[in-house]
Amino acid sequence: MFVGTKKIRLAIAAATVSVLAACQTAPPPPPSAPVATPQYTPRAPTTPFGASANTIVPPLRADGLRQTINRDIGPLQTVWHVRAALNVAALSCTGSQYERLVSDYNAFIGNNKRFLRNANTAILSKFRREIGNGYQRAHDRHQTRLYNYWSFSPLRRPFCDQAVQVSQRAIITKSEDMEAFGAQALAELEKPFNDFYLAYEEYERDLDEWRRQYAPEQARDAADETINTTGLTKGG
Repeated sequence: MFVGTKKIRLAIAAATVSVLAACQTAPPPPPSAPVATPQYTPRAPTTPFGASANTIVPPLRADGLRQTINRDIGPLQTVWHVRAALNVAALSCTGSQYERLVSDYNAFIGNNKRFLRNANTAILSKFRREIGNGYQRAHDRHQTRLYNYWSFSPLRRPFCDQAVQVSQRAIITKSEDMEAFGAQALAELEKPFNDFYLAYEEYERDLDEWRRQYAPEQARDAADETINTTGLTKGG
């Protein structure tokens, strides 16, 4: 009788322990480590047409035109600058779509020999009047700058596309209509350059904003490189 009572007591104790264990609340899991949010830095803006990051964009004038070598020239010199552009195109534009440029250029020169000869003479006389001794060297430097302007390699494709359109009209334009043709043709040939200048200025604005957000040290360096011309003018 005593043994049975002892077993009953043990069973009751064991059940009590089980009930108590079941009533206990499990401790909460340890807090998980914070997940680091990856910092994403977008790529810096790139120059249009793969141009150099040191490209200098000609400033806009009050008349809305860019201050390039094609400004402030007369009608004869305008035609001469168009002739130079077509010459550059004939020499540098390659591909089946540009094959006609060489023959078009030769035809343009052949059809307008007298006009172009007179234009060149007038341009040389202008340099002689304005510069005096050394006018020939000045004229040669001007011609080099002119050819370099039209030869801007990042714009080769759009420039060649424009040159093809212009050359097709050049070969059918009569000498008496050459000045009107020159004014229109120069504007058309300059269009890819003007579009590029606008795109490059937008790139510069985008780059400044990118630097302020993602590379403030570059923004500071760029600001330090800006030359302050205040006081450098006469009387300043």
